[in-house]
Formats: sequence, structure tokens, C-alpha cells
Amino acid sequence: MRLLFLSHELPSPIDSETLPQYYTIPFLSKLFGHDITIISFASQFARNEDLDHLRTFCTVENPIKFHKSAQKKLLSRRAIKNAVQNFPKDLRLRLFVNLLDYYYDRRMDAAISKAIDNNNFDLIVSTRPMASYVVEAATPKIVQPLDAAYEWHRQVFEKSTGLRKTSFGVQYALTRLYERRIYEKFDACLVVTQLDKALLESLNPRIRCNVIPIGVDVDYFSPGALHAQPSCLVFVSNMREPSAVAHVLDFYKEIFPLILRENPDVRLYLVGRPSREITSLSSDPSVTVTGYVNDVRPYMAKSTVFVAPEVLGTGMKNKVLQAMSMGKPVVTTTAGARGIAAKSGEHLIVADNFDDFARETVSLLNDQSFRHRLGAHARSLMKERYSWETVSNTLNEVILNVLGGP
Repeated sequence: MRLLFLSHELPSPIDSETLPQYYTIPFLSKLFGHDITIISFASQFARNEDLDHLRTFCTVENPIKFHKSAQKKLLSRRAIKNAVQNFPKDLRLRLFVNLLDYYYDRRMDAAISKAIDNNNFDLIVSTRPMASYVVEAATPKIVQPLDAAYEWHRQVFEKSTGLRKTSFGVQYALTRLYERRIYEKFDACLVVTQLDKALLESLNPRIRCNVIPIGVDVDYFSPGALHAQPSCLVFVSNMREPSAVAHVLDFYKEIFPLILRENPDVRLYLVGRPSREITSLSSDPSVTVTGYVNDVRPYMAKSTVFVAPEVLGTGMKNKVLQAMSMGKPVVTTTAGARGIAAKSGEHLIVADNFDDFARETVSLLNDQSFRHRLGAHARSLMKERYSWETVSNTLNEVILNVLGGP
């Protein structure tokens, strides 16, 4: 079958939103013989090796260079038309496209239209930001939002104050309207958890959701030869995102002191792009703020315990899957473990309040045999249920179902 994949960034293993396409496209090509074409924007973080890798399995049109900062200065008639036409009549406003966080570029519009006109594609698969380009296409189509974005905006809106609260309130309202109106026009909508499915279907029962979990590269994220350092906690995230900043600050202020009280030698590594607030924590000799790193595995490997104190958010947490695949003992929350078929106490530890999170972390720091047992079970679960080959098989079943069978 001929498949057209649309992505707002060149699919990459380091971009959580395009990571599923990067890993499933090779399997769809190798295992099922699909003839695949990718059209995407170039990413400022894209790597040549990602492009080369994908081109061994499919046709990748030259990514179109596009910077979101430039987009914010433009008012696209097409994007406004798409947005306005999909809102209720009494809410049709003159909206700037950046408020919806969707990409628009005339070159991209032309490239997609030309590809559809010149090729007899059986199916289109689109990431969320690219959905407006093909919302009216006659070709069978799947949208891949992964999660219910409006719910994330709602959570951040409720936690925010001042002008940020107003901004996130607008984002929440517009995203909610967009998701309600756009996704029903696709033959399938792919999300990663049952909760995201329930959220979108409660928004609009005509949205046809299928749950396909995020996978993990179990070969790349493997235990390896590096050993954990004593009393080492590791947290990985993009700590410029408001929700991640809140999680880290809560952990540092409310949980970390309780851990230090029991284990004064413990060190906390914060791995990922930091905000100014997070960078300032490096003044504490017990805290290391690494900044952006090309490879998180050495830091995951050194962790005695991997911590993911998530409270806000939707979807699944890639970093939790990756740490589990490396055989690391993980302490997280219900939100951090969402979508993973794991049992607390067997594959990871779930703790939803500050005292419990600290106590469970200290317990793991002090119990090597339990750490090893938890990590081994986590690794086995990832290999059995969350390899990208397994995920790709599920995706192919959805593709065949949309097209009416094999």
C-alpha cells in the first residue's frame, strides 16, 4: 500500500511528538511492504543521520525549512480559514495561527497538494499540527495527536496565575474547539492511553479513537556496561516547559529535603534544557543541572533511582519507558505511569504524595536487591509489550481496518 506520512518536524528519535513515526515507519516498510513517502518541515534539532536512516526505508521529500518564530509574525489566510470554519458560528473570531500552535506555510500546502494529486496514495497519516492541511482530503486518513492536548492546556491553565493564566486559558479554549471539530473528519485518531481516548470521545463522540501506546527502542535503551553510582537520583525532561518546571521545583522543595534527611550523600541530576529557575538550583552542591545532552543514556545508567514526579500532563512519558528499558528502578506518580501496563511494586513504584514519594525513594536507595528485582521486571515488560515492532504491528492493524481489511 502507498502511505503518505505528514510531520511537522522531520521524524526523529529525540522529538517526543515525531518519535512514533521515526520508529514505526521502518517496521511498516520492512514487515508489511508498504511504500511510504514522508513530507515534513525541517527541525532545528534534526540530524543528518535521522534523514539518512529514514531514506533507507522510504521516500523522504526534502524537508521544508520553517521556523516557528517567523510563523508567529504572520497571519495566514488559509490557516485562519481552517480555524474559523471549524469553530461554532458564534465563536468565529479573527485568530492568529500561533494561538492554535499549528504550522502553516504556503510551500508546504503546495507540496502536499502536489503529492496527493500526482500519487495514488491509499492512506494519509498526519501528526496533529499538520492535520489542517488534509482535513478535507478525500483520501482515507489518520490523525496521530497521541494525547488530548486540550486537557494539558486545562491543567496548566488551572495551575497558572496572572498573565500566564490568561494566555493558557485562551490556548485551552481554542485547542478544545479545534480538537472537537477537526478529529472527527479523520477515519481514525491515534492516542496513546485509554484516558486520552476517553477525553477526546467525551469531547466529541464522533471521534474514532484507537489506543496505540508509545514504544521504546529496547536495543538502544538497554542496561549496557555502565553501573549506577551510589545515592544518585536522575530526572530527565525539557525543563523549559511550565509543567516540567513545576514538577522539578515541587520535588526540590518538598521531596528532596526529606530524602536528604535520611541520606545526606544523595545527589540529584537534572538532565535537559533548563529554565532560569532550574539553572539556579545548581548553586546547591547536592544538585547538578546538566543542560541539554545529546544522549541521556549515560545519565540514566548512573542513576541509583530514576525519579519522575509528574503531576500535570497527558499521554505517556517517554523517559519512564526509556529508564525502565534500561533496567532502572523508577519512582513516579499515577500520571507518570499512565498508559504503562505496570504494577507498582513489581515493575516500578507509584507514589502520589510528597511523603510517600520520598519514603519509597529512600527505601530503594537502601535496598539493592529490590532495586535489581524492580529493574529486571521493568526491562522484561518493555521487551514484551513496548518494543517498536510490537507497536508497529498494532498500527498496521489499524491501517488495514481503516482501509477495509487486508
